[in-house]
Amino acid sequence: MTARRTWPPGARLTGLGCGLLATGSATAAGGLDALLLDGDPTVYGICFVLVSAVCALWVRPADLAAAPIAAPIAFTAGLLFLGGDSGGSAGWLVELVTALAVNAGWVYGGTLAAVLVVLARAGVGRRGSGRFAKPGRLARTRLARPDGLGEGRSG
Repeated sequence: MTARRTWPPGARLTGLGCGLLATGSATAAGGLDALLLDGDPTVYGICFVLVSAVCALWVRPADLAAAPIAAPIAFTAGLLFLGGDSGGSAGWLVELVTALAVNAGWVYGGTLAAVLVVLARAGVGRRGSGRFAKPGRLARTRLARPDGLGEGRSG
């Protein structure tokens, strides 16, 4: 039996772990940006794109779809620190939605980075490892029974 290789080595995050890492990292980046740089959206956007790409790189092959899904959620979580004081929950919500609209390019950029990494990893997995069966071969193996009879035949 050969050892199963994954690309990249050490990709072990589950879908939930990918979401938690992305959200926690984006929240930390937003908090540090607000604390040190008075909420500069460019610095936060660059950090977000990097976080999205890294999470897509470290997630397990079975959970690749989680990275592009977690990216916009993580961006929104980091924006919580970048808003100002506007008094009340309605004002806070309006600021959050406005910040999402103004920084939509960063949201799309980070999500696109995650999608591109996921597509690259899925392509390398299909071409490089040879562990994916061809569709015709998969159908034949599902229909075959251990006793040599197919699904449609009776014993």
